[in-house]
Amino acid sequence: MRTPPPVLPPGDDSAAYPRTRMDRMGPDGAMEMRARAAAVLTFVVTTPLAAAASRYRPSTAPHPFLTGLVGGALGAGLMYFMMSRVPAAVGAGAGAVTLPAGTSTPYSAQYSYEESLAARGDVPGALAAFERIIAEEPSAVRPRMRAAELYARKGADPARAAALFREIRAIAGVSRSDALYACSRLVDLYDGALDEPGRALVELRRIIELYPGTPVATHARDALPRMKARLLETGGTA
Repeated sequence: MRTPPPVLPPGDDSAAYPRTRMDRMGPDGAMEMRARAAAVLTFVVTTPLAAAASRYRPSTAPHPFLTGLVGGALGAGLMYFMMSRVPAAVGAGAGAVTLPAGTSTPYSAQYSYEESLAARGDVPGALAAFERIIAEEPSAVRPRMRAAELYARKGADPARAAALFREIRAIAGVSRSDALYACSRLVDLYDGALDEPGRALVELRRIIELYPGTPVATHARDALPRMKARLLETGGTA
């Protein structure tokens, strides 16, 4: 069976999910917006106070308006720094103490935008967004894994799902667990929706040879003779 071409991402998916300014700011968008709002409020409050206080110093008494602006700007800048930079610095310092260099867990992209589309039922939009990431990141496992599951379960395209699972297991440096999972899902697809039991047998043998001693390999070893017998009964070749 020929695998159909992947879904091409739309040129502009803003109609499906218009990104807000906070989306464009990234994961720290909420903190950044709060810091800016606090800075503006501080400027509004501090400016008249600084202007009123200027009369108590001979050097600033003749320039209350300028003194107010300077005081307001300094107060706003300090507030912005305290709210936007200090929390990150404190968090980094705490992380350096509790998780010294070399022991922290590497960052893993969450693909929240694509997941939000799928959660809202926009499976075509989610798949198109995942396909764009897949095209741009040839060694990314997570988007391929998620897209493959969507294609298999909700996208009505098991052939594309199988193609993605094959890509996953061929990625250099893919984890043993991800490669093993991809092989297992290929068995499910070949023996199910794709109706290619011969290829399912090949995947079972691959699991047995490459992952001996694992529970999945034990299960594959038990399933192999049963699948062979079933294939021979239907006139296939094992």
